[in-house]
Amino acid sequence: MRSGPTFPRGEWATSPLRLFEGDCVQGQDGDGEWIRGVLHVFAGGLEITYDEPRSLGGYVESSRLLSREEAGTLRCLLRPEPLWTDAVRIRREEQIWRAAHPSWRDRLARWSRELLHRDPISKEPLLRRHLGRRVLVEVLDRPRRVHAAGLLLTYDAQFLALADAVLPAETSFPLCPGKMSGADLEILWNDDGLELFNRGGSVVTILGIRTAEGLRPWEVALPPRRRERTSFRRAPAGTAELVFESSVKGDAVLPRSGVRVRGANEGSIPIPALPDLETRIGDLPTAPPPETEEDREGSILGAIPEESGIRIES
Repeated sequence: MRSGPTFPRGEWATSPLRLFEGDCVQGQDGDGEWIRGVLHVFAGGLEITYDEPRSLGGYVESSRLLSREEAGTLRCLLRPEPLWTDAVRIRREEQIWRAAHPSWRDRLARWSRELLHRDPISKEPLLRRHLGRRVLVEVLDRPRRVHAAGLLLTYDAQFLALADAVLPAETSFPLCPGKMSGADLEILWNDDGLELFNRGGSVVTILGIRTAEGLRPWEVALPPRRRERTSFRRAPAGTAELVFESSVKGDAVLPRSGVRVRGANEGSIPIPALPDLETRIGDLPTAPPPETEEDREGSILGAIPEESGIRIES
């Protein structure tokens, strides 16, 4: 392992970022921009090699470099489930197992760092006992409160890593002229512009439209059963895509400055969904009429078999 003189711990040897080394990730920087590519961890920071090069001011950008200070401003770093390969699945299963069952080599290395006062895990015994267990965290740096739960893999002073978490991530949908649908959206793209209709039951956060020139911002929080239109006229298929946020399952590395560990987690329970505050009265579901005494008496009589010999007189 390479090590630099200004960074005694080398390439962040104990950092949660090392868990995603060489994997396809999605990261959101401090400005809210999503970066997607392969993660590489070095002594001085990170490099994310793009899946597809981007156009920036007439130049082609193929990767993003983040120094140690800039990496600390990341809002999240995701290893989404749709991007897992067989090799990634095997490696992450080993990471989950080792989080709760560290080998003797890992224990010895941890004890050695602890004696040298360089072990980030030993400095927080409150979290240490939850390694390999499910915890519930609260994401703080978002307009609305977001909760996520997952298996605590590891942590240090800057980051913590969760497995099997569900968090908002960037998703893209290729645009084609005419009508199309996908991801709870009905889309109409013609010469008059681009129109969206949210047919789902939750708010869809639109980020913008990506073309060869880059991302054209269009920040819209589209409530259920609502429409939104922009003047982006139709173009040949494959030249533009709609970019929005949706919940994605996967593994996550979150900054300690932007999350708070609330406590242990024992799974989830289904809760009946409440209508959005902006839902119109006519769009609310209608409840069945209240049951009358005659209906109740009829249901009781229907439940008594005729051969039982029981007679009810009014």
